[in-house]
Amino acid sequence: MTERGIGSALRESVVNLRDFDRWATLAWIDTTLRYRRTMLGPWWVTLSTGVLIGSVGLVWGAIFNMDLAAYMPFFATGIILWTLISGSLTEGCNVFTQAGSLIKSVPVPLMTHVYRMLARQIIILTHNAVLIVLLWLIFQWPLSWSVVLVVPGLIIVAIALVGGVLALGILCTRFRDVPQIIAAILQLLFLLTPIMWTSDSIRGKAVSVMLDINPFYYLLEVVREPLLGHSPESYVWIGAGVVSLTSLLIGHALYGRFRHRVAYWL
Repeated sequence: MTERGIGSALRESVVNLRDFDRWATLAWIDTTLRYRRTMLGPWWVTLSTGVLIGSVGLVWGAIFNMDLAAYMPFFATGIILWTLISGSLTEGCNVFTQAGSLIKSVPVPLMTHVYRMLARQIIILTHNAVLIVLLWLIFQWPLSWSVVLVVPGLIIVAIALVGGVLALGILCTRFRDVPQIIAAILQLLFLLTPIMWTSDSIRGKAVSVMLDINPFYYLLEVVREPLLGHSPESYVWIGAGVVSLTSLLIGHALYGRFRHRVAYWL
């Protein structure tokens, strides 16, 4: 009888995380196949993101009367991190349904498909990171030792995404209307999260409350602040840690309870 529960789900997650060669290779093959016969390959995503940053950044910088040397890096890092988060959650809704034929025919742990999809998003992130380097060469904002905090920040974000993808993957496999709901919610949260606007450009108690209860704000700030040469405040670390741990536990609780039903739901 298959062991169930959050404990068994966490153990399976750790075991499959160590199986790096399998899911990383599959992710790389997915990426190369998606862009086969194109001249730029995955760099097309970077090019489109760069155009978005350049066009929208200049327009919104003018609207808010912001110093472009400060606003462009802020907006660029925000949009690149949002691409990672929203892309992972959007694809996470269909992570099991898209791999339905494999799940029903090949005895591979379901976590492999989760890590495979997240690895694809990491590949896109590494390509988009080139844009941050190019912007630094143009504006050269001051960096400090705090830039090394990007690494633990990205780890926190990755942990949160693993839990979020697991939860959404299970729910969306059972209820096929959920992906449309998640897409609408992400569009709303994009506008409510300080990506195109800065938290100090709009004042008021409502804005403060909106930031306090917005989990994506903490996940963005814990990585964006080190990239901009600042050390995140302690409340940002605490908030990001709470969001990450909560997402991880909820995702693995659902996965441990319902993973044996996924093949039947497909």
